[in-house]
Amino acid sequence: MLVITRKNGQKIMINDNIEITIVEARNGICKVAIQADRDVKIYREEIYYQIKLANLIGKNTNVSAVDSVSDMIKSGHTALNDKLETTPGKDDEIVVDEKKKSLRINKKDVKP
Repeated sequence: MLVITRKNGQKIMINDNIEITIVEARNGICKVAIQADRDVKIYREEIYYQIKLANLIGKNTNVSAVDSVSDMIKSGHTALNDKLETTPGKDDEIVVDEKKKSLRINKKDVKP
């Protein structure tokens, strides 16, 4: 992992097609602007993991199940959980519970 210090207005370049600009950084919050080609997919981390979960669940889903989920979303009784409490590390295990339609991160103990 590369850790870089940038000031407001400064940029980070990734390859030739991704430009990240620090719009504002203060009080522990950083606003960034990302300019990339349209084919580059950019997601907030918690949304990215929800997409991964949906894809895993979708592998074993039939058409009637998809229709019922669609009906639940239309009725307003279902919402995305965008409050992921932890960020998985490279050694952590991501566990998908298909029955509960949930995702859990098992943190690995780091021993010195």
